Amino acid sequence: MPATALLTSEQYLSLSEEFDQNGNRIKDELIRGEVVKMPPSAELPNIVRSNVLEALMPFLLANPGLGMKTLAEMAYVVTGQDALVPDVSVLSISRLRPRQEKYINGAPEIAIEVVSPTDRAAKLKSKVDTYLRGGSRTVWVVYPKARSVMVHSADSVRELKGDQPVEDALLPGFSTPVSRFFHLT
Repeated sequence: MPATALLTSEQYLSLSEEFDQNGNRIKDELIRGEVVKMPPSAELPNIVRSNVLEALMPFLLANPGLGMKTLAEMAYVVTGQDALVPDVSVLSISRLRPRQEKYINGAPEIAIEVVSPTDRAAKLKSKVDTYLRGGSRTVWVVYPKARSVMVHSADSVRELKGDQPVEDALLPGFSTPVSRFFHLT
């Protein structure tokens, strides 16, 4: 079996989008030069992603002085061989530009990945490392089945469960219990 040619982020960005038989865009990411197809998320990870957004949006709207915005499934060109799409991201509004491009250069300030049944540990570890090397201050990995959040920074990893608060130095005053992310209604 021939080896797959690795792509640069620039080559990846020039690829045409792919669509399934129903006209839905097939999502993918570039991880260490390899295009990785992402199957549609299952119901539980989608609910959790929505809950994370619902926790962050009112806080950021109430605190415009922080100059931060949260986005769902925004693509970031993190390195020359990595174009990643976190489930949720928080970034400085100053980095947003009104343009027609599909991607933002550099990692988001906070990348949030919600683990799906198809995610593999090695892929998640690679993405966390890439975000942190690419400039993310923290990476939250949310595990729906374990009902926990791992908060990664350059020098530590913390696991949070139950009513432990999710807090982040980039979001002074933000605090929500981990359990909020896992409400099904």
